[in-house]
Amino acid sequence: MNKIKLMYDVAKAMREKEVFIGSLEVEAKKEQTSCFALKNEFEKNLVSGQVKVKINTALDCEGKQVKHESTSEFNLLNCCGGKHHHRHFSKHFHSHCCSKESDCCTDSNDCCGIKGKLATFGYVLRLIDKINIDESDNNAVALSLNIDEIPEELMQHIHGRFQHCCPPADSAGQECCSGMKDLMTIEKPVIAINMLLNSDKAIEKVVVTASGTQKDKDDQIHEISFNAELNLKW
Repeated sequence: MNKIKLMYDVAKAMREKEVFIGSLEVEAKKEQTSCFALKNEFEKNLVSGQVKVKINTALDCEGKQVKHESTSEFNLLNCCGGKHHHRHFSKHFHSHCCSKESDCCTDSNDCCGIKGKLATFGYVLRLIDKINIDESDNNAVALSLNIDEIPEELMQHIHGRFQHCCPPADSAGQECCSGMKDLMTIEKPVIAINMLLNSDKAIEKVVVTASGTQKDKDDQIHEISFNAELNLKW
């Protein structure tokens, strides 16, 4: 099976969907202790703009425990014209995280220049080539990918994003943001991605696991693990 063609079919199938119903569950652990957990049940209609979201989160940041539960219902079409809102948010996010002060888009990293984009594109192509494909009798497709090497330039870019996109030092959420940065800046991460496609090549499930080590300010090494599962109903 042609992997590039399969990726195109998946993108096409997902673009044609008008209603997304599903759930996202995420858990991050430091050693054997859960320090972040999230469950997000959602329903989004791209035609009407109607969105329903139920979110449960739990944080344990250096002994400070925070739990939150919320249910929201809103319409994106009434918020800056729907898609325009997303473009505005993305532009604002990029300008905040890729400012001159952030150093994540400096000439040395070149992540936002043509060389950086070509390097990322080349890395993505290498990943696609490493994907394993297993097709069942009912035309469902299982994809699996193991990532045991991430270019140093890309890791620096990821670290820079998390370093400069969190609240300032005097923010009430600084402690929890600091804890999440620790999890997202693990060294030499090993990542596994498994995806299940239905016969129409639409995504039904995505499971992502990651593990690695993180050194604290006292040079102590900690085992870090991350698990995320996305389920979609069609």
